[in-house]
Amino acid sequence: MSEILVSGLTIIRNGVRLNYPFIEAIRSALSICDEYIVVAGDSDDETLERLAELDDSRIRVIHTEWSPLVKPRKCLLAQQTNIGLGFCRGRWCLYLQGNEILHQKDLPQLRSLMETHAENESVEAMLVERLTFWSDYRHYVAVYPRRFKYTARIIRPNIGTYSIRDAMSFAVFDDFSTRGRYPRAIDTGADLYRYDYVHTVEQQARKFADAVHRSGTSVRADEDYHYQHYPRQFLARFEGTHPAVMAAREATRQAENGLDLEKCRRELSLGERKRLLESYLYRHFGLPRLSRNRFRLVGALAAKERPALGALNGTLRH
Repeated sequence: MSEILVSGLTIIRNGVRLNYPFIEAIRSALSICDEYIVVAGDSDDETLERLAELDDSRIRVIHTEWSPLVKPRKCLLAQQTNIGLGFCRGRWCLYLQGNEILHQKDLPQLRSLMETHAENESVEAMLVERLTFWSDYRHYVAVYPRRFKYTARIIRPNIGTYSIRDAMSFAVFDDFSTRGRYPRAIDTGADLYRYDYVHTVEQQARKFADAVHRSGTSVRADEDYHYQHYPRQFLARFEGTHPAVMAAREATRQAENGLDLEKCRRELSLGERKRLLESYLYRHFGLPRLSRNRFRLVGALAAKERPALGALNGTLRH
């Protein structure tokens, strides 16, 4: 077996200016990684200085320039991720985007699964479930695809695996061929804590204006984005704990005015009603094996206790 079992990987550019918790992302996974690759784009803020402050021998920073020629622009994220995959020497690559955090309670299980399946070629990836927070740390989006959406974040980097589209998923090109397929994956039972919407409206507007995967999406700094984008019925209170690495950010954001659910819009479009019904079925009956997945499930999804959500129960009658 390779001496390096787990390679961590994160890509980042202008992480400080855009308020990404990229340092926390790296720190959340570092304890179970034997090396950590950071692909750092040509930033014009203090991103590189923040990375240097980590001062860990396992971390290797790869400096890149983001080409203006890549089209569609969102595919720059996949391109940069693939650069990082080329440097990963482990049996597994644990990939986290700059706003994705692992909870410390899940780390022993993740490391154990990677050790157990290191030689099991029938398992090519491992899944986590999205848990996307909204506006602050006490609310999250409780409907598909922000919830009940599984994504591969542990993959085998050396079997012809490539990041695709906007770097949210992977494909395996057998024998490094020209025809790809989605990887065979098991479910870890862990959540992926995503903080891409935990910003003030001003910060959100700045992020949307700069992020390549948000091309064509805009937010005005003076609009009530967090109250209008999703209806009240899509949102729920978060009663759990956040990863320990997020404690300082959580305290800072909670000191500001948090989200008031009662101010969120309640009118539902037809599409939103369908999304609520879809999410209700997923909660009670699980994700269909043949749904819009970018993986081939091995075994079954891990059973989870899902608290009743008042925001969703009975919503379709309103």
